[in-house]
Amino acid sequence: MFSLFEPTDRRIRDDQDVNYFYDKYGVEAPDVLNRRAADSTLSSRDRRHWRRLARKARRQQSKWMDSLRTS
Repeated sequence: MFSLFEPTDRRIRDDQDVNYFYDKYGVEAPDVLNRRAADSTLSSRDRRHWRRLARKARRQQSKWMDSLRTS
């Protein structure tokens, strides 16, 4: 729902990043992104970025799993 208020270029870039993480880590992509979001060595800006990607990865997980089943 909030993606309606998100800039188009960010949404496209985030979708590409999430797809990259699913290609690289598979089902564990949201967990990897959550670990990065919780990394205290990163700046708060970077943690917000990873938290946003983790949230989008969780939303896209069922879509990604469906694409595996149909392939």
